[in-house]
Amino acid sequence: MNKIYNKLIVIVMIIFVFVQIFCINKLNSEKDIIVNNTQDNFKYHRTLSDITNELNCLDKINIISANKIDGKWFVKVKLNGNKEYLLNELSKLKIYDISDYIINKNENENSILVEISEKESF
Repeated sequence: MNKIYNKLIVIVMIIFVFVQIFCINKLNSEKDIIVNNTQDNFKYHRTLSDITNELNCLDKINIISANKIDGKWFVKVKLNGNKEYLLNELSKLKIYDISDYIINKNENENSILVEISEKESF
């Protein structure tokens, strides 16, 4: 009978040891969880000086106005010249979103008033 009690006690102790090991590992693993946010919502918006420096490559350009909305600059630009020149200069503005434009054609002068902003990049 003594041998049976001894074996039973050893088996119960072994079971308790495994239960303790399992519980301790589970508690430690919950503490070691590191949450990494891989989706960064940081957006870099160009400043007004960056936009004006980029627009300096255009010859006959006048910046009419600039408004900052939600950290993003909306710039109204007036281009003057003939039809071919205006088409050539508009092709240089492909890096911007054109939200509004007005085409003026007079006898002496052709012009386009364009409202541009930077394209969304994620």
